[in-house]
Amino acid sequence: MSLRLPGDSRPSVDVWLRGFDLDRFLHDHFLDVLIAVPFRVREDVMTDCRFRVFDYEPGPGCVCVPVSSPARGALGGSRCVVLKRTLRERAASFVRYVIAHELAHAHLRNLGRHPGEDPEHAADALAAEWGFPRP
Repeated sequence: MSLRLPGDSRPSVDVWLRGFDLDRFLHDHFLDVLIAVPFRVREDVMTDCRFRVFDYEPGPGCVCVPVSSPARGALGGSRCVVLKRTLRERAASFVRYVIAHELAHAHLRNLGRHPGEDPEHAADALAAEWGFPRP
């Protein structure tokens, strides 16, 4: 299946996101965040075969969370978002903030927006810029 971003319709983003087999609650919130972020951010993650999204239910026996390997060089850094399913117990504004914050980390490859910027500050600032401020 080829990814068609120019139309960038919600259904096409939804189909792409289904490939990660997320918990339905998290899927729906992640979809809303993806639709709200700038096109260049959505395009960045949707066209990168290294980008991954995982969710998991913490608890006994859950000791391993799959992650993708970071690339080397200028475009290195993690391209993985990992979410706990316990987010189901939180307010929607917090869930979407967490998703936007983690998506910002992936977009920035766990770096700041400029040299010397703290990556956490950068992710919070981008999440807020995208409409998902820290509650």
